[in-house]
Amino acid sequence: MSTCARCNEPLHDCRCPEPGSEADHYGRVWRHCEEGLSMTKASMARFMMFCLSRNVEIGSVHAFNPRYRGSQVLAAVRIRPDQIEAFEAETGGKLRRPPRLVLN
Repeated sequence: MSTCARCNEPLHDCRCPEPGSEADHYGRVWRHCEEGLSMTKASMARFMMFCLSRNVEIGSVHAFNPRYRGSQVLAAVRIRPDQIEAFEAETGGKLRRPPRLVLN
């Protein structure tokens, strides 16, 4: 039986919050964007303008294949939950919770 690394309880009894759901002092949570962003001037400008104008922290940004214009872009951002819908509408990127990794 595997146990939680934080509280040492069995995983089915663990009440620790999901990774990425812990908010910082601004109320922001980590989210990953793996679809909807592309390496074009328009897409990256919308992404950067949204993040910079709304106090969204950018954790990492990676282009899938930077040699090709328009290749997929992956990003990790720390954003307030009430801004997620606006982010998806303005940038076209879809946000999801970070993956939960359990090592046995």
